[in-house]
Amino acid sequence: MAQMALLPIAPIVLLPFIVVFFILIFPLWLVAIALLGALMLVARGLDYLLRLVGMTTPTALARGVSNAFHWTLSWGGLANRRDRPPPPKT
Repeated sequence: MAQMALLPIAPIVLLPFIVVFFILIFPLWLVAIALLGALMLVARGLDYLLRLVGMTTPTALARGVSNAFHWTLSWGGLANRRDRPPPPKT
């Protein structure tokens, strides 16, 4: 019976959550970061082309995509840096 007291219970209980996180959530997060990063590059390219042509918009097209990218990068705002002021609301 003393051997059962030495059995680590916490890793066994947390194993399903760890598996779900690393098998499902983390890869989907990486895909979302990659897609938003590519979309942000396209939007910045369009902004550059529109400026070259002389067509301007009140706000840059890439601003919304950049906000979404940084929001996703920070796990939905959970991991915002405390040494920076919060980003402006648009």
